[in-house]
Amino acid sequence: MSLQVNIELPRRDFLLKIEADFGRGLVGIFGPSGAGKTSLFSLLAGIEKPAKGSIVLNGRVLSDVDKGIHIPSHERRIGMVFQEKLLFPHMKVKENLMFGVKYVKKEKRRITLEEVVELLNLGEFLDAYPSEISGGEQQRVGIGRALLTSPEMLLLDEPFNAVDTQLRLSILPYLKKIHEVLEIPMLVISHDLPDIQRLTDQIFVMEKGLCRGFGQVLDILSENRTLLESSGIVNTIQCHTPKKIEKGLYQCEVDGLPEVELKVPEAPSERFTIVVPPHEVALSSGKIDGISIQNQIKGVVTEIINSADSLYCMVDVGIKLASKVTPHTVESMNLTAGSTVWCLFKAHGIHY
Repeated sequence: MSLQVNIELPRRDFLLKIEADFGRGLVGIFGPSGAGKTSLFSLLAGIEKPAKGSIVLNGRVLSDVDKGIHIPSHERRIGMVFQEKLLFPHMKVKENLMFGVKYVKKEKRRITLEEVVELLNLGEFLDAYPSEISGGEQQRVGIGRALLTSPEMLLLDEPFNAVDTQLRLSILPYLKKIHEVLEIPMLVISHDLPDIQRLTDQIFVMEKGLCRGFGQVLDILSENRTLLESSGIVNTIQCHTPKKIEKGLYQCEVDGLPEVELKVPEAPSERFTIVVPPHEVALSSGKIDGISIQNQIKGVVTEIINSADSLYCMVDVGIKLASKVTPHTVESMNLTAGSTVWCLFKAHGIHY
């Protein structure tokens, strides 16, 4: 499955011009307000037509200006989830979930109500009205309704914008699970970089209608430092198999780092993402015993990126971590690309 986009659309303040192959993964579309994210959403959804170019999903042409092709929204097989949940207040949850199914031909239906209910943990709400369930539960219903159209791709527009931090954290695992279990490509449009990073390490950076970078956040930081830093970049680490070792402290394994175990303050599930801001990652020239900082991982400096009043030291520990340091630290530790360092961070400096 893949999505190829090669389009142009004039806007009031800029020309939206995007050429990209989004593949079949989970990609975050990131950019500040006015970057063109909503315009891209409208073009992919079929709400607007491009002025030039084409959009191809899994080899099927959705738009092609030269050939006069423009498939309408309801025939695109793209599941859309909006920041406004748009549930029908007079319908129960089950009716809301099933609303779009009637527009899908029987031979195209590959996702069942039972699968969606189990995947999104909606069983106890099926007979409730939207007003009787929480905001996070309503968002899950909106996602479930999109899934029941058996889409070839999910397109989510600012899905966390109208919910608080706790609700965001409850929705993120469901989105990951959908992608992993159903193997549906997803594009998540957001102006909140840490939320995207909690969900995926692949981002497509937009500014004034153009792509400024496409890849892992820390890999494209140097060419997008001003844009990304102002949005609050974080380190994300995928953890699994937590074991409680004392009150308020768990030990867990790390994806991609078989020799590393981290101490974390919570274990929300068997698999979860921890967030460590760069300013919480201290550097040392060697492992330190007898201190309260229990998480210490050995790595190699790959790059030092200039910032306005500090520096980002990029460290390869098997995965990439960013540490925010001062020029004095770089000078006193003689940090250069190739330096061996230890990344240190407290369990209670970790977020979720």
